[in-house]
Amino acid sequence: MSLSGALEASWPEALSLTAPGDPGGGVFACDYGLDVSAQGRVSVSVLGQDFDWTGDIPYVPQIDFQVHTRDKFDAWGWDPGITLASSTDVQRLASVSLADIIGSIPGIDGRFELDVAMDVAARYTTHRVAVETLDQATVSGGDITPEQSASSTEYPGGPSVELNVRPEGSVRYEGTLHLIPAFGISLLGREWSIPIADIPLAFPLTEQAWIFESERVHVPLPDLSLDKQEIDFGSVEVGQANAEFVTLSNAGEALLDVAVTTGDAESFELADAALEIDAETAIDLAIRFAPKAAGEFTATVLLASNDPDAPEQAIFVRGVGVDRPEEPPDTGEPAAQDGGCACRAAAGAQGGDAWAAGLSLAALAGGLRRRRRVA
Repeated sequence: MSLSGALEASWPEALSLTAPGDPGGGVFACDYGLDVSAQGRVSVSVLGQDFDWTGDIPYVPQIDFQVHTRDKFDAWGWDPGITLASSTDVQRLASVSLADIIGSIPGIDGRFELDVAMDVAARYTTHRVAVETLDQATVSGGDITPEQSASSTEYPGGPSVELNVRPEGSVRYEGTLHLIPAFGISLLGREWSIPIADIPLAFPLTEQAWIFESERVHVPLPDLSLDKQEIDFGSVEVGQANAEFVTLSNAGEALLDVAVTTGDAESFELADAALEIDAETAIDLAIRFAPKAAGEFTATVLLASNDPDAPEQAIFVRGVGVDRPEEPPDTGEPAAQDGGCACRAAAGAQGGDAWAAGLSLAALAGGLRRRRRVA
C-alpha cells in the first residue's frame, strides 16, 4: 500500500491546513495466500461389507495457492475505501486411490479427488490523516477526516512551521474457499461417480490496522518586520517636501507581498503602493511629506501583507506645514551693502531651494528604494 498527497497551508487566519490527495496517488496491492491442510472421511458399503476411512489428505506443495492483484486509485481512499477482488484457478489438491483408502478388493477400483479454488476481496480504507507538531501533539484543529476536510494549527511566528503528517487506515480481508470433491468407483465393470459439487467455505473475517510512517512537512512562511512605527517629519515649508525611509525586512523563508496605503495621500506620498520582498531581504520604503497648506498633518500608513501572524502593520506619520517667509517688495533701489552683495546672496538662496526641491522630486520618481540582504 502506498499513498501520496500534499499538506497545504493558507493564512492569514491561524494556519489553515488541508491535505489533498494526488490523483492516481494510491497503489493497493494484495498478495494473499493460504497454507492448506485437510482431512477426509469415506464410508462405503460393498457387497454388504462396510468400509470406513478417515485420514489426512496430502497437500501437493508445488501448488501456488495465492491471490495476486494490484490497482491504482485517487488518494486518500476514504470510506467506503478501495476494494480489490481476485480468484485463483481451480487446482488439484489431492488425488487418492480407493485402494489406499479401503485396501485392495478384487473387482473394485476407484479414486477420490479434491479440487480447490479461492476468492479473496481486500478493502483498504483511510480513516484519518493525522497532523502533529514535532512533539507528537495533535494540532489544535484536529485530524483531517472524511467529515472534517481541513484542520488548523497555531502559529507562534517565525520563518517557517514544521509538522508531521501520517495517514492511518485499515485493510479488511474477506474470502471464500471452494472445495470441489469428486469420487468415482468401478465395481465388476460398472462405474459410478459423485457429481462435482462446489462447497464454499467462508474465511473468518480479518482486519489489520495500516499506519504509515510520518512524513515531516516544512512550510516556509513570510515574516515582515519594520524598523520604525512612527515618523515625525517636523516643519516643512508649503510647496517643499521631506522624505524619510522605513526599512521593511522579510525575515521569513517565503516571498513577502506588501500593499501600502496612506490615510492622507495628498500630504503623505508613497514611493511604492505594492512591494514584493524576497526571503531574508530588506527594502527601504520612502514616505514623503509634501504639505499643500500650513498646519499640522497626521495620518496612518497601513502595510497589509501575507505575514501570517501580523497581516496588518501601521506607521504613524506626522508633520507641520509652514508658510514660506514673505520676501520684501522690490523698490528698485540697491540693497544695503554689508560686506557683499545682498542681492547675490538672495538669488543664490533661491536657486538652492529650487534645486533641492527638484532633486527631491527626482529621487521620489526613482522609487527611493534600496534593497539589501537581512543580516
